[in-house]
Amino acid sequence: MSFLVELNKKFKYRRDVDQYGNRDAWFIMKQPPYVGDCEDYSLTLLYNLKGRSLLKMFLSLLIRESKILRCTVNGNGHAVLRYRGKYIDNNFKEWTTKKDMEERGSYVFSPWLYIPYQVCIKLISGFIKTR
Repeated sequence: MSFLVELNKKFKYRRDVDQYGNRDAWFIMKQPPYVGDCEDYSLTLLYNLKGRSLLKMFLSLLIRESKILRCTVNGNGHAVLRYRGKYIDNNFKEWTTKKDMEERGSYVFSPWLYIPYQVCIKLISGFIKTR
């Protein structure tokens, strides 16, 4: 079973504020049950695409092979993983195009993305806030 199939079957969405009492806590979910929000889904998938290696994951972000994109869906903040030109998130749960997300899912993409050092800081901050 591919990791994406496993993640989709075992992922349960839960907002950070409901789970940790913090507004924003980013995590890589390393084992089921996978409970988290859009950023956690994207980071967990990317981490596994890169062989469960933090170094390879961050290198992928640095060389822009992958990106964590900011957007809104129905007016709510959201994050989407872009990897090698394809897009995925915890709503679609399959690889698709940006155009498809915009048309079928009412996604509005921001010109801003999370740059690699922001991802690193948010992961460290999320760990500190919830421990």
